[in-house]
Amino acid sequence: MQKIFLLLPFILLFFGCEQLENITEFDPSQRYPIKVGHEWEYNTTWKFEFYDQSGNVDSSSSINLGNTIVRIVSDKERLGNYNNLVLFESYEVVVSSPQNSQKIWYLESDTGFFAIAYSNPGASQPVVPKQNYSDLDDYKKLITSINLFPGAITTSHVEGQLIDSVQFYSPPRKVFSFPLRIGARWIELIQPFYRERFINKIEQINTNADNYLCYKIESTLSFTNLRLNDYVNSNSGLIMREIIGDSISVSSFSSPDTVGYYKSTTISKLVRLKK
Repeated sequence: MQKIFLLLPFILLFFGCEQLENITEFDPSQRYPIKVGHEWEYNTTWKFEFYDQSGNVDSSSSINLGNTIVRIVSDKERLGNYNNLVLFESYEVVVSSPQNSQKIWYLESDTGFFAIAYSNPGASQPVVPKQNYSDLDDYKKLITSINLFPGAITTSHVEGQLIDSVQFYSPPRKVFSFPLRIGARWIELIQPFYRERFINKIEQINTNADNYLCYKIESTLSFTNLRLNDYVNSNSGLIMREIIGDSISVSSFSSPDTVGYYKSTTISKLVRLKK
């Protein structure tokens, strides 16, 4: 009994004021929920905070980019020399037609979850707003290439690419390192830019009328003013994604000179889960 009382302050600190029975637990030994028929629906919002000459936020605006469906279609796919690949498909709710769906094939192993191939990149949210930038053109390309697949970035900016053809990642990209645990760190990709991922903490995310304990998977990128955070529950998958870009310069349509800076925050949150 004494041990229970000693642990109580730490339990309260970890869970906050939420009721324990309302929190979706996770199994640290589980990798990522992979089952044909699993379906996730996310809502994405894009917020812009514009800075004045003193660096303070003097105005803001936001855009609701709508909802995106991600689902597992098959776990027995064969591509090239690969067998038993897991096929994820994603599309926008307002479009919801097969020719506008984006696909990624994954390989699950004991050491990780690898993205092997993709098709029709850029078919789902988020998209870049129609603005002119005086620099960070690669940032625009990066935003369009980040989607709501687990850990995925495609190369949708490649000129002349056949959007409906299957393209292989070379080399395959390690989107998760198993087991998911605090202290894990791994390199996901080197080209077309460097990205290293790491887990330093567990956070509670409230969405979809539930509370999820999530690994916060952060990123180290070659873009110093960009942060990408995935909040993953090992029982329920990707719960929330943040893409935060700060001090982005904007130019006018008539001049390439910088006219100001802003912070861009894209948040995609789970609104429906079908298992």
